[in-house]
Amino acid sequence: MRNREISLTPGAAPQEALGIARAALERHGYQWVPQTDSSAEAHESGGESASRHFTGKLQMRLAVQDQRLVMEPVSIGLGLAAATGALAPTIRIRNKLNHCADLVGSALTQAGLAR
Repeated sequence: MRNREISLTPGAAPQEALGIARAALERHGYQWVPQTDSSAEAHESGGESASRHFTGKLQMRLAVQDQRLVMEPVSIGLGLAAATGALAPTIRIRNKLNHCADLVGSALTQAGLAR
């Protein structure tokens, strides 16, 4: 599954960008787990899953790298094949990641931190 990247404005501080991302995701029920000054994890439904396999809940890493906010899915949604040949839970995880990236991108743009 591909990562989602959001281009940040030159000079955007990693902590500021992550703070905006945190607020946007927490408003939608994600639990924020800080990792470093420039990275964190977010877990859907306010809790970390015991297993990252066989779950339909999104867990993702967020990291600021080279003036980009990279959102990487950690969840691995495995399950029955959908009509497209892709795994149905994987499609749900991808859709959730895309939705979160849109939310965070919009919040960063409103704050003047994204291009």
